[in-house]
Amino acid sequence: MEIKIPCPICHKSFSVRSEEISPGKTTACPNCGKMITFAGQDLQKVQQAIDKLTKDVGTATVKVNVKTRIKHPWWQFWKR
Repeated sequence: MEIKIPCPICHKSFSVRSEEISPGKTTACPNCGKMITFAGQDLQKVQQAIDKLTKDVGTATVKVNVKTRIKHPWWQFWKR
C-alpha cells in the first residue's frame, strides 16, 4: 500500500510504501532530499485508520494523510 506524506521542509507530498514506515527507518524526500525518520506510532496510526474504515465501510479505497513536524536540534533554537 502506498501512503502519501508531506515533507516537513518543502511541504510537497510524496508516496511511501507502508512496508517502509517502521520505527527508526528513514526515507529521503524526492523533492528536496530532506531525510525523514519515522516514529513508532506512525504505521500504527495508519493501520488503525484502515482497520476502522474497513470495519465501518467494508472494502474501500483509503487515502491517509500523515502530518509531519520539523525537529530541530536544541542548539538551533538559539539562532531564532
